[in-house]
Amino acid sequence: MNQHTSYPKSPATPQITTGQRLIKLLEDYGVDTVFGIPGVHTLELYRGLANSSIKHITPRHEQGAGFMADGYARVTGKPGVCFVITGPGLTNIATAMGQALADRIPMLVISTVNPRGSETFGCLHAMPDQQAMMRPLTVSTFELAESDCLEATMAQVFASLSGAYNGRLGTVHLQIPLHVMGQAAPVAKASFAAPLPASTMQLKAAAQLINSHTRIVILAGGGASRAQALVQNLASKLDAPVVTTINGRGLMAQLPLSVPASPSLEAVRSLLAQADCVIALGTEMGQTDYDMYVNGQFPSLNNLIRIDIDPQAIQAANQIGVLADVAKALNALLPMLEQKQAALSQGELRAQTTRKQAFVELPDNYQKQHNFLQCITQALPNAIIVGDSTQPIYAGNSYFEATAAGSWFNSATGFGTLGYAVPAAIGAALGHQSINSQKPIVAITGDGGLQFCLAELATAKDCDLPIIYLVWNNQGYGEIESSMLAAGITPVGVSPKPPQLDALAQAYGLQYQRLNQLHDLTALLQQSAQGSSPVIIEVDQQEIMAQL
Repeated sequence: MNQHTSYPKSPATPQITTGQRLIKLLEDYGVDTVFGIPGVHTLELYRGLANSSIKHITPRHEQGAGFMADGYARVTGKPGVCFVITGPGLTNIATAMGQALADRIPMLVISTVNPRGSETFGCLHAMPDQQAMMRPLTVSTFELAESDCLEATMAQVFASLSGAYNGRLGTVHLQIPLHVMGQAAPVAKASFAAPLPASTMQLKAAAQLINSHTRIVILAGGGASRAQALVQNLASKLDAPVVTTINGRGLMAQLPLSVPASPSLEAVRSLLAQADCVIALGTEMGQTDYDMYVNGQFPSLNNLIRIDIDPQAIQAANQIGVLADVAKALNALLPMLEQKQAALSQGELRAQTTRKQAFVELPDNYQKQHNFLQCITQALPNAIIVGDSTQPIYAGNSYFEATAAGSWFNSATGFGTLGYAVPAAIGAALGHQSINSQKPIVAITGDGGLQFCLAELATAKDCDLPIIYLVWNNQGYGEIESSMLAAGITPVGVSPKPPQLDALAQAYGLQYQRLNQLHDLTALLQQSAQGSSPVIIEVDQQEIMAQL
């Protein structure tokens, strides 16, 4: 006799559950895309999602969802939103949350959680203290309790995503207990926190200091990436070289005052040390930008002015700190500033000298990889280059001029994870679709990093995204092998065998090309950019480096 499992019938569903109401609120906040893998703990979210205008993207792993949300947020300026299940859904996405936190990328991770008191009863996906695990990876973490107002909680969540809640940008986590997710959700009104205006007193003090000095240098980070015209106006008015960090690259886009080189290079440090005033715009001045070689020799900066939305960034006693969004601050500051005389400040000459010296300072392999990157931007001037932790990206982070703000970003900074480029490029491509942009997306990943996230190639194919995946094949973890050799260590564990990329592309239904001659790169890129589906272009490091 066959035995059949009997499942209890679902109770009568309330007219609108908390899960359904949350979807409507996300629509109201302008969310048009979410990334996630459905599970039994998130069913109520999907009840509301099916009848909404929000597009749902299903990755193959929650880490991929997080990286997709990261790439989406960078190109749209809107938070990337993810749905994950209790427990393993959150632990799987934790690495992506850490990367977004380090780079100050607004990402909202919505999860469920088992009811309090049930942690020790062997419940599905149970964790001892889920929210405590999320705290170090977020700028804020919220829980919607049974008695809480959903609208008020979401107002806090989106204030945090904008930096208005506690002055920091990055990952925000919202967890909802399972029994709350399915309960009836009364509709209420919520108040919205307005961003703090820039302090007039501090702006006047900054203007007075700037007006009294001549040899000024500007440091511009990712927090300035949406104020490109204002940064360029500031540089022109002050005749000041602009040093761009990794996430600020492209802000000056080939202008004479641009210094697209790492502040870790001696030439850039010399420029900064000789400045009589330094203005830091939206940069946390972290180690992976300012001391990547960890030698502790970054110079003291004269008359430092810092403009940032993070209160912690502006608290030092030996600087003027302006607590504000860079764009709002510069709009107020620029009319207060006097035009500098180029003959006195010699800004363009200082910038040009620094660029030349910084490039010469690069090791030979970095110079060659920089030239490879230039081939990409010459072939596709409007391309967005999304990078993994791989050798050409490390070279570009040391020195490379992107073609526009926001067109160069990667995971070889901050948290520094592998496996970022493939899914982040998907998020970037979807983000451009949502804002009706058609810029080519080029993802550069090593063969080692590619294997962290192979499955997300299927997601790119699902969405028919014309992403160009350039796979820099050095037969393993080339950058780590180089570091071992430089430290006098016999390389161990750095040669995992890569997959056969043509067979891999066929398995996922992607196009495949192999770059045999460097002079063919332009045609390959331009042809791929005209396509309607993803393509893998394999680049054999040994062959191509010999031609550079």
